[in-house]
Amino acid sequence: MKTLDRYVVGSFLRNYLISFFVLVGMYVVLDMIFNFDELVEVNTKAGLSGLQAMWNFVRYSADFYFYQIFLYFVHLSGIIPVVAAAFTIMRMTRFNELLALLAAGVPLLRVAAPILVAGAALNVLLWVDQELIIPRIIPKLVRRHDYGADVDWFTIAAMRDDRNARLFAGRYYPSAKPPYMEHVSILELNADGRPLSHIKADKAVWDAAGRQWKLHNGRRDFNLDPAAPAPVQSAPVSAYSSNITPEEIQLYRRASFVELLSTAHINELLNRPMTYARSALLRVKHSRGVAQFLLNMTLLLLAMSALLTREPRHLGIAASRCVFAVGCCLTAAFAAHELAEQTHLVPGLADYWAALMCWMPVLVFGPAGVWLLARLKT
Repeated sequence: MKTLDRYVVGSFLRNYLISFFVLVGMYVVLDMIFNFDELVEVNTKAGLSGLQAMWNFVRYSADFYFYQIFLYFVHLSGIIPVVAAAFTIMRMTRFNELLALLAAGVPLLRVAAPILVAGAALNVLLWVDQELIIPRIIPKLVRRHDYGADVDWFTIAAMRDDRNARLFAGRYYPSAKPPYMEHVSILELNADGRPLSHIKADKAVWDAAGRQWKLHNGRRDFNLDPAAPAPVQSAPVSAYSSNITPEEIQLYRRASFVELLSTAHINELLNRPMTYARSALLRVKHSRGVAQFLLNMTLLLLAMSALLTREPRHLGIAASRCVFAVGCCLTAAFAAHELAEQTHLVPGLADYWAALMCWMPVLVFGPAGVWLLARLKT
């Protein structure tokens, strides 16, 4: 590595760290401001006051946002290198370092090369965060601001499984180890929607090894169909298995849960005969990997092509061009991200539609970024 490369990469990495802490810090502060009342409710529910309430607020807020930082990094992974590159190039331009390099016969593209290589390498951090870290801390990430504890609960109403049954649960605790349900009722129906049997249990605990729910005081009433030849009967039942798993319940409750899953797990869910939030799963699957890497590099190319200039007096104009170009690309990416889930627009082509929408910003702005960088006057 030459002296120029070491200098540019070192400056870029320092600015990358500064940008990371500044942008993530702003994200945390804004989220805390908008959800401050919910964070305070933690003390209200616990009946705390005074210094004890203040300490509990600080402790819970630190614990809550520490895990959220990993998710915020995913959202900001394309912006952080752009801001770092902007500060690096603008500093070199302002102090006439680029002018000295040009006078020595070094083209601007040679200055941009170390930043592009470093930006591409830093995408490894995003892969590690998405595929290895976030899937392991999902119970911490799905907490609401006002719970103040790892174990929260919600009600399940008429969740359908692959056997055409409907699951009802008075309380479901997703963060417990293992997850469990209370006051469980499962209504099994025939193809015409008429009841065949009814399972009731005080509690259902998830058995990960057996991929089933262990029922406490479970009983099944069958022959409920009025046309059944035999009378209604009842028998004890100890377990229930279907495609309803803790992951499927989270998908049923909120489509944003998809963002927290690893790509391997998403592919596993898509291979099932029936799964919830299938359109969201397709969107996340196609927006990751190569597509996300190329989108982040496209943002960096647009920023570099706008900021690299031979004349320091045009630095303000260059910064404005950078904001405009990156803003247009991010707007297109956001619109494509929303449209990728609207698979009903193209019935029968859901997989292709999600992939096309996720790749659209790259196909449009990627060549533009390469062309703009190649036509720089150096």
